[in-house]
Amino acid sequence: MYIRTGDGSMLGALPCYLGDSAASSREADRRFKHVAARITEGLKAVKDAIPQLSTNAQQALLRFMASQLEAFFPRGHGLVDAKGNVLRPSQIATVQVPMIGKDNAGPPPFEYRVRLYLSDQMVDPKLRGRHMTGHFSGIRLFTRALYGAIPSRSVLTALHEMIHMMFAMVRSLERLRGADKAAQLLSREPWRLLDLSGFAEHRGRLERHVRDLLRVFPIPMQAAELTASLVEEGFASVFAVIVDEALARSSHAKTGKRGPALLPSGGFSPEEFITSYVLERGFSVTKRQLSSPQARKIFARMTSDVDLLAAALRAHLGG
Repeated sequence: MYIRTGDGSMLGALPCYLGDSAASSREADRRFKHVAARITEGLKAVKDAIPQLSTNAQQALLRFMASQLEAFFPRGHGLVDAKGNVLRPSQIATVQVPMIGKDNAGPPPFEYRVRLYLSDQMVDPKLRGRHMTGHFSGIRLFTRALYGAIPSRSVLTALHEMIHMMFAMVRSLERLRGADKAAQLLSREPWRLLDLSGFAEHRGRLERHVRDLLRVFPIPMQAAELTASLVEEGFASVFAVIVDEALARSSHAKTGKRGPALLPSGGFSPEEFITSYVLERGFSVTKRQLSSPQARKIFARMTSDVDLLAAALRAHLGG
């Protein structure tokens, strides 16, 4: 599997239109450059931290995501202004997945395209990134929310959205080439990490709470679909924690100090978990609904099952 890059002048299904670059304010330009520089700096730190990951599969998966981000940083990302107008198209990164036929002759490789934009749109301050999918993946990283973030936080946001891109790629492969070809990919390292079929019991537990949440929140999804999406969100969150710990170990090693590195806290509450997901997907759920007594009761009941899911995902990822 490899990535190639090309001209991103074709915008495909992105919900925006070409705008005049002169409309971009000096403040927006400063945010674009600042956030791009922070992500580029964080990306270098991530590459340095790869040897600190505990398994070859973790290292290979992070190496793949880092190579994707290098297609967009420091240059290659598109720009979107506060009104949603595209000031500069994104370069297109094309992921090619070799296919193996019955006689090993192999059909044409599967291709999946990715675009990434820095967006100056004014969204919820807690929303730093969003992944959109159609016939390709489109990622938007929001400069106003990321402007004050340190390089490691900035690049972890980008990696989080890249994880959603990988799951979307697998679903696209299954839809276009068949379940057997998707299973073929997921049987290889490191892609077997994306195989979440072993989490049926955890999905069953979580779905009971999700049915309660859907009575409180106007989320336009069926319980099973939302539950599967939340497990994917959990995967992305847990992998980000593992990478953050590797960054801390790498930074500590560079100082030459003795003793173990001070690792960041990796816990997250059901309320934070659901709130982050709702913001990322852009659902019409208000802060008042998220903090309502009914929601708080559901979050409290979810705590133990979310903790179990997080522990199982950590074990699945190899610690």
